[in-house]
Amino acid sequence: MISLDDFYSNRIITFDDVRNVNSNELATDTSGDITYTLNEHGVRSVSICDRSEYQILTLWCSWTMGIGVEFDKTWPQLISKKFKSAGVWNYGMYGISCSFIIRQCFKILNSGYIPDAIFVLWPGFSRREYFTSLGKYRKIGGHRLANDDDVVWKNNTPDIAFLELQNDYQDISEFWISYNFLVTLCNSYKIKLYHSIVGYYYEIFMANCEVLNKFINTDTFFVPTTSYQNDYGGSDGSHPGVEWHDKFATEFYNFINENNDE
Repeated sequence: MISLDDFYSNRIITFDDVRNVNSNELATDTSGDITYTLNEHGVRSVSICDRSEYQILTLWCSWTMGIGVEFDKTWPQLISKKFKSAGVWNYGMYGISCSFIIRQCFKILNSGYIPDAIFVLWPGFSRREYFTSLGKYRKIGGHRLANDDDVVWKNNTPDIAFLELQNDYQDISEFWISYNFLVTLCNSYKIKLYHSIVGYYYEIFMANCEVLNKFINTDTFFVPTTSYQNDYGGSDGSHPGVEWHDKFATEFYNFINENNDE
């Protein structure tokens, strides 16, 4: 559980109780087929103290965390191998919002861990997060009611209230704030930044692309045409499998390589 002190700190949160702990279940994956090992910050990555000659930081939710596939088959691991002398800090975390991404990135950089490049897949713009009156941290899906077996979303009164208030314009506003904050932050640190969107979020993006294209940089925002759909090949039956991760890593790398001005 995230405490208020940790949430409001400008430093990245350390979870010593999960460091290097192996588990065969995580989030929606209860198959027992995959071993998940988390680092000191509760993400599926090498330690942030392990730095390569060219360091990449990846951010997003469960598709980047790699729920349902082996660690070395996730798209962040695969794409890092395409760059010379590169390593990756994979800070994907399931069920997160746009706000979570930019806060996590700020905390990482402010803690002194500066990558050479950041690759971010944006989550659903409708996702939110809030604290209850008792100080308990909660994630909100925002676009649908929770299923009976949901491991993240709930159908409590605040969850439903967020759902009733949700609309595309408010969601785009949430993304506008997050996108421009991250761009400005990376510019200030001289970090290369590339974006993409996949999954059901892709359909939302395309439905609102006329508005979104007014402020995103299309030279750094990869909009896939063949690798955006979930193939449900993960061991949990609800996340992408190895083939999707391999295809997306290749296409995202090709886009980055073609649009790299160095």
